[in-house]
Amino acid sequence: MVRGLFGSWIPNHFRAPLRHFKRLGWSVEIGRTAASGTLARNAAALGTQIDQLIASGRRPIFLAHSKGALEVLLALACAPARAAATAGVIGVQVPRGGAPYLEHLFYGTKSEGSRHALRFSERLEATLLSALGARAACSELNTRNLRTVAERLDTLIGTVPSLMVATSAQRMSNVLELRSRHIEQVHPGQAHDGVFLTSDQVWSGARMLTLDGIDHAQPSVGGLGFAHQYFWAALLATLLD
Repeated sequence: MVRGLFGSWIPNHFRAPLRHFKRLGWSVEIGRTAASGTLARNAAALGTQIDQLIASGRRPIFLAHSKGALEVLLALACAPARAAATAGVIGVQVPRGGAPYLEHLFYGTKSEGSRHALRFSERLEATLLSALGARAACSELNTRNLRTVAERLDTLIGTVPSLMVATSAQRMSNVLELRSRHIEQVHPGQAHDGVFLTSDQVWSGARMLTLDGIDHAQPSVGGLGFAHQYFWAALLATLLD
C-alpha cells in the first residue's frame, strides 16, 4: 500500500486496511515514501523496495492512494522488469490535473476571497508547509506538471493490470481536505473530492470506476461511517476477478 501526500503524517493512515489484509492472510507492507518527498524522490525509494520484492520471487500488487499511485507508476516506468513482474496496480483518486488549492497557495491562482483573515491563514499554511520541507512536493502538484507526468504514464497503464478509481463527494469527512469551498468557487459546478476535480482522475487506458459520495480522505482514514478496509478489499477482488 502506498500513501499519498502527507500520508505518513496523518494518524491512523491505512491502519484499518492493513489490519484487514493481514487477517485475510495477505503479505502487506507500506511503501517507503516520504510525506515531503517529491514524485521523483519517492518513485526512486519505491523502486528500491520493488526490486527487493521481485528479487525475493514475489509479484507485487500495489494499492495506492492519490499522489502515491503516480509514484508507483513512475517507479515501474523506470524499469521494464518491474512492470513485467507486477501483478496489478489499484490507484484511487490519482490526479492528471493539479490540486486547485495548492496551486492557489504556491502559484497565486484565483483567490476565493479578499478577506484579510483568509489571506493571512493561506500565507500561514504556505509558510508551514515550506517549513516542513513539503513545498516542492506540494508545488509540483500543478496542472501543467501532472499532465506531463500523466502523458508519460499512459502507455505503461495499458501494459500492467490496473484499476483506477475516480470519486466525488458533496460532503467532506475530514479537515484534511484542501478547501473544497475554494474548488467550488474556482470550478463552479464541477464534481470533486475535496482535493482534485473528478474529471482530472480519469485515465482512459485503465479499467476505470467512478464513484460518488467518497471524499479524498475516506480511502486513507475513513470517516462518516466509510469502512475503507472493505473498500480496498472490494477493489482488490475486482482487480483479480
